[in-house]
Amino acid sequence: MTNSIYEVEEKKIDGKLLIFLIFLGWFGIDKFIAAGSFKAGWKFALVKFLYNLIVLGMLWNIFDIIQCIRKKYELDFRNYFK
Repeated sequence: MTNSIYEVEEKKIDGKLLIFLIFLGWFGIDKFIAAGSFKAGWKFALVKFLYNLIVLGMLWNIFDIIQCIRKKYELDFRNYFK
């Protein structure tokens, strides 16, 4: 007799997204991967890239890496504060 009622499906770390975050996240490329298309992610990628020019984007990318490892990555940064 198995307790399938009480089993909770574990989320797995998205390895592809984590690799893009580490190597290309500084340019905002991770937003295209998370959105699934260019049309849905270009605004977020542009904002993240422009924030890199004032060093704030580096902190944002480190935060995104931590959230990806915690399995709570969001495409839109504003969703973290809801």
